[in-house]
Amino acid sequence: MSNLAPQALRLADLPAVLVRGWGMFRRIAAPSLVLGGSIALISTALLLLPFALGLPALALILAGGIALIAPLFLPLFHSLQQAQARGERPRLGLALSAYRRMGAGFWALAAACGFLLLVWITDAGILYAFMVGAGTAVESVVAAPLAGAGASSALNSALSSASPLIPNAGAHPGLRSFVIWASLMGAVLAAGTHLIAGFSLPLLQEGRAPIVPAIHASVRTVFGNLTATLTWGLIIVLGLLLGFLLPPLLALVAPVLAYSQYALYRRAFPLTAPAQVVALDPGVEPALQIDLTAEATAQPCGEASPRRNESWKP
Repeated sequence: MSNLAPQALRLADLPAVLVRGWGMFRRIAAPSLVLGGSIALISTALLLLPFALGLPALALILAGGIALIAPLFLPLFHSLQQAQARGERPRLGLALSAYRRMGAGFWALAAACGFLLLVWITDAGILYAFMVGAGTAVESVVAAPLAGAGASSALNSALSSASPLIPNAGAHPGLRSFVIWASLMGAVLAAGTHLIAGFSLPLLQEGRAPIVPAIHASVRTVFGNLTATLTWGLIIVLGLLLGFLLPPLLALVAPVLAYSQYALYRRAFPLTAPAQVVALDPGVEPALQIDLTAEATAQPCGEASPRRNESWKP
């Protein structure tokens, strides 16, 4: 079992971590925008694919899938943050090299997120086939309002066509049910991802715990601070939804949420006691030890100045 004891998190901490995330984004805006813009470009291309194929309702499945693997992008932004703390120039190449420095625990966690992604795609696909039906004329209901529309207006048109308040909704009543039930199912899977990855990924990247203690510590943090962590999860969902509806905004939302997530993690697991290094994750480079010390010396004024943990043996 892990002896990483998370600190208490309060609702009052959430505005502070958002401010901290925004401040970090402003300090390294250029590489953050490039990285966030790349993620936004890929996500938008994937979300527009169902519209090009005439299956707009399936965009919900892809959006949910992107949300499930979103935590795996956190090491990219954390590498930029670590470089800034060390006084180096944050570069996109440095961020992309973060995956090469991750240990086996990270890849095991990535496999778990991939499994949840497969569960989501298969279950949502089955739900779509039962409630909407393969080969039905859903496309004909929404084809006209979607013609020439952007991603935001297209999604709104698709949802409007499913609403019982709209006259043409009776053509496909199953579409609205699909959106509702798929959203609920996606929320459950997203909560599971947040439960196991929200705080374990930073612990793994910093080499403060191997995979099992890191997940245990993450679960303890979520259930021990349920109000704050559920509210934070809702903020993440709303932020991603806003980014999906307005794709250019995702280039800003993604890095700010990523830096805010690490600010929340640092409040739960500061570099001072009671957070202690349990064991190095196999494959984590010793250079990460230096990153922790550099970050400790780069804390802004007004916060407790963390000191290097004595149990860390370089």
